[in-house]
Amino acid sequence: MEKDEELDIKAGAAADSDLEDDELIQDWSEAARLTVRASTLPKSGEKDYEPDGTNTQELLLYRARKAMFETLSHSVRGTVVKNQVKAYYDPDVHMAVIFQPKGNFLQTMGKMHKDGTVWLEFQEFLYLAERGTVTPFYKMQGIDWRYHELPLSIEEMYRLFQSQQEMDNFFVFAHLKRLGFAVMSSRSQTDSFFRADCRPRKLSFFENHCPFPHWRRSLHNMFFYNPWSFWIIRYTSTPQIYRNLNQLIPFYKAPKTVKDIENERMVSKEKPSYCVNLNVWKPKGDFKKKNPGLPDYQIVIYNKNDPQKHFPTYADLKTVFKSLDYKFDFLSNSDNWKWDEHTYHDGKLRCETLAKSKQKGPSMDNTKEKQRKMMPKKQHKFRSPRALQKSRLKNGYRSFLLAVVDDGLISFVKISEADFGSEDVWYTPYSSNYAHRNQ
Repeated sequence: MEKDEELDIKAGAAADSDLEDDELIQDWSEAARLTVRASTLPKSGEKDYEPDGTNTQELLLYRARKAMFETLSHSVRGTVVKNQVKAYYDPDVHMAVIFQPKGNFLQTMGKMHKDGTVWLEFQEFLYLAERGTVTPFYKMQGIDWRYHELPLSIEEMYRLFQSQQEMDNFFVFAHLKRLGFAVMSSRSQTDSFFRADCRPRKLSFFENHCPFPHWRRSLHNMFFYNPWSFWIIRYTSTPQIYRNLNQLIPFYKAPKTVKDIENERMVSKEKPSYCVNLNVWKPKGDFKKKNPGLPDYQIVIYNKNDPQKHFPTYADLKTVFKSLDYKFDFLSNSDNWKWDEHTYHDGKLRCETLAKSKQKGPSMDNTKEKQRKMMPKKQHKFRSPRALQKSRLKNGYRSFLLAVVDDGLISFVKISEADFGSEDVWYTPYSSNYAHRNQ
């Protein structure tokens, strides 16, 4: 009884402490007793931030760590059989199947079949197994594997990776899933910005090997921009000088309209060194994996420690830019732009498919429409032409995220497609309309 009273005094003193929760640590030495008595874990006093010149802190840390490991080693572990979700790995298709699917993970992962089973990609299967959401098993051939189940450990699942690239994809996939994003493989993309008849065309021989636009610019400069031209042409203003200088430097003109993007969509004859690996959506409550819409981000993965890989070259970046299919930021900036009216799902406009789904459940949709009408409309602030130009130069047009994997550490680099050659970056006086607005 004296030990129990002393324990209650310590627990009450910790609960009355003025320290924040993140400044308090758990006392694992009394965890086993408190779990039996159905009480809360006690909290100790302040942390020691600076060494005091003795071994007292190391001794206290050793005892606390030893008590924590002993408590975890003697605790009962397991899962409730009723809530257990079994997933069976099929080596023939390198996927996992769930015969009795249940859980919130089905909203963003897995592919439902007509027979009621759910098939998981290997990266989804391993991610759910690490979280403890599913129990992994191996689907053995030649026997009735449902009655002779072979459980898989996490170490054995890591041996099932087929390549280093697949392992890198899983690391980035799991990292983004833990942050709360909805992540899918680029192979399972159902929505597209391009029409069904707007298929990628292959590059011709001249487009692959002959930079004809650069030759044309060089010939133009040879005849019209030589030292003698400065004796013939008379310049009366600074913008004239800058415009002529702009003609001397060859540059790549980025696509700025929908038609330009469709014309730029092409694929090389050779297999590209880099391609889009993952599609990422921002977390939202109405996300549907059957009709998710265009992704918010597209990710290309690069392993820094792989000797067979190199940092993307200019040709690799151009190939990636021409294969992007996501919500382009420079199109979203316009006020009248709606992505549902410019996105195709199975060859049809997404707004039409959404209208059909609304007819099935009008009650839920009416409440959502009422809530949208009650919400205040966003007021778009007027931005000067100079501010818009700075935004275009800073953010660019098309962009993607390059995930650099370095010994397990993941860094994200945003690579944008800017167009400095088309922008007049020299000073130009403001127009009269803009000056009249500011008055």
